[in-house]
Order: sequence, then structure tokens, then C-alpha cells
Amino acid sequence: MESLEAIGGSQLEDALKKIRILEKEIAGTIALTQSKVYQLECLANFSAILNSTLDTSTVREKAMEATCKLLTCETGSLLLADAAKRELYWETALGPSGAELKTFRLPIDETSIAGHVALTGRPMLINDVSKNPFHFKKADEKTSFTTKNMVCVPVIAKGNVIGVLQAINKVSGDFESEDVGLLETLSYQVAIAIENAMLYTKLKDTFLQTASAMAGAIEAKDRYTGGHTKRVLHYSMAIADYVNLSVTERENLRLAAILHDIGKIGIDDKVLKKQYALNDDEYEIMKKHPAIGHEILSQVDGLKDIVDAMRYHHERPDGKGYPYGLSGDQIPKIASIISVADTYDAMVSTRPYRKGLDPQIAFGEIVKYRGSQFDAEIVDAFVKAF
Repeated sequence: MESLEAIGGSQLEDALKKIRILEKEIAGTIALTQSKVYQLECLANFSAILNSTLDTSTVREKAMEATCKLLTCETGSLLLADAAKRELYWETALGPSGAELKTFRLPIDETSIAGHVALTGRPMLINDVSKNPFHFKKADEKTSFTTKNMVCVPVIAKGNVIGVLQAINKVSGDFESEDVGLLETLSYQVAIAIENAMLYTKLKDTFLQTASAMAGAIEAKDRYTGGHTKRVLHYSMAIADYVNLSVTERENLRLAAILHDIGKIGIDDKVLKKQYALNDDEYEIMKKHPAIGHEILSQVDGLKDIVDAMRYHHERPDGKGYPYGLSGDQIPKIASIISVADTYDAMVSTRPYRKGLDPQIAFGEIVKYRGSQFDAEIVDAFVKAF
């Protein structure tokens, strides 16, 4: 018979083996849990970003960053569908080859992996792209990139495939079925974000058209101011090229330039259409148009920055402007841009009671009043632009 000591030693060894196995299982469970938590955090962060912006370029860039982070892959791309031509085009592609890829268009058919996914509406997981009959080799040849493996999923909105999301070259090992599920989850969020951004763009375009029509209606009252709004818009955007503005600020400037004289709709035609220079009383009436414009547009949600630029475009850094006598940093930058553009166009335009100034003379007047009537930074930008 075995001694009690031998039996006890054997049981202890078995117990230690079980403990080691349990330790490995626990470590594996912890690693899996941490991985799941990381994935959920990535998805949650991406969702938060999408919910905070309607800018389509931000949506696209963040989608690609989230794809690579979530699936630990080298690169990724988002292709959108051109339904009319039944083609896919590269909307966003990470890495130095992104610009070259945008020169390609893929038919929505079985001549490429992305085209096949868009055609069928079903995802594909390919761990050896070289053996796949749908692989579009020209893209790799043009960019000197080697696609080894990939996951490709459709981006679906309201039952229609509007694009394709790709994760390319797993950093370590092969893609797994779990990666397909993750990318599909991401694609659902991308679809909603793209749809919302497109809707916002359509609404913004409609508003721009409406604003332009309103500005045109005001100009139609006075044949001598015809085209003024378009010219102020042109000059403003030219100046903006030399001012540090965000994408949003540029868009606000565009709208504000179109709407800058909208308040004139409330000015009596006798003053607005007068063929001679305004007297003091008439000038005081005309000076009310920024405040009238503010009253009209302040009722529209989401236009505060635009309304402020329109409202303050006759203010001056030295405090001698109207209607509120603001000075210095109290005046929004885009209002200062419109001020220069508006004044320059007014000086070079012919009126019934005076001939327009020579552009060089008007240019000199703008420079002359740098820092007093006009913001110094904006005048410097004006000089560079013209």
C-alpha cells in the first residue's frame, strides 16, 4: 500500500495543477473581459463623437480611426456609393496612399471585394486576399501597398447600401468572425451619422438658397446695388483664406456675408432707393438695418454666430461704428471680415450721386484706416488677398 505521505504528495500535486489551470483560465477571462471593455469604450467614444458633430469630414475621419483602433489593423477605408452610376468611390482612406486611391472608382459588381459586398449587402472576411477572385489588384499596384487580409462590410441606411467599410491588414495574425461583428456595429453608427450629416447638408444648402433669394429680393429694389451681395461674399472668402478660421467659422462667414444686408428689407424704399446722398436723418434710419436684421434672424435657432456677424459688420475697432459702438475684441472676427469686404465694394461701386473709386484708391483707403476703422489683422489679410 502507498504510504499516506505519498498519497498526500500526489493529491497536493494534482491540486497545484488544477490551481495553475484555473489561473490560466482566470487570466484568459480577465484578458477577454479587458478586450471587451476596450471595444465597448472605443464604440462608445466613437458614438459620442458622431453625436457631437454634423460635419461629414469629421465623421469620415473618425470612422477610419475607430476602425483601425477597434480591429487593430494597419489601415482602413470608407467607400461611398454613387447610386446613379452604380459605382463606389473612395471617400476616405488612411495613410499616404489615400489621395491616389481617390482616383479609382469601382463598379458595384463582382470585379472587386468592395463591389461584391455592395452588390450583395453581405460582409466578407478574407485572410488571404491574394487567393480571392474579387481582389482589385490595381489599387495595390498603383499605391505599392500589399493587402494581405481584410474585413469588408456594407454600410446600410434605410435598407439601402450607401457604402462599404474596410479594415485592412490585421497587425497580428488573422481577422476573426468577431472582427466582422465589430465592424458591422461600427458601420451601423457610420450609416446613421452619414445620413444625418447628408440631411444637415441638404438643409444648409436649402437655407443658403433661401438666404440668397432674400438678398436678391433686397437688391432688386435698387438697381445700383445689384450684385453687391455676391461681391461681398467673394471678397470675404478671399480674405478668409489668409485668416486662421475653422471650417465652421468659414461656413458661418459664407452665410453671414450673404445675409449681411438682410435688415434693409425693413428700411423705407424712399431711403433705400434715394438717388442722392442721404441726409443726416435718412442716414440714421439706414444705420438701423443691422439691428433690424438681428430681429429677423434671431428667431432662427442655431444662427447666433451668423446673426452676430451680420449684426456687427458696421462696428469699428475704435468704437465709432454702429449700431452699438463696439470696439476691439468685442467685434467678432467674421464681422470684421465682412466690414472690410462691404466697405471696399461700396467704395468701388458707382452710385447715382457719385462715381465709384478706382480699385487702387479704394485699396489705399482700407490700408489707411487699418486699426481704427478696420481690424488690423483683417486688413493684412485683405492686402495678401488682393
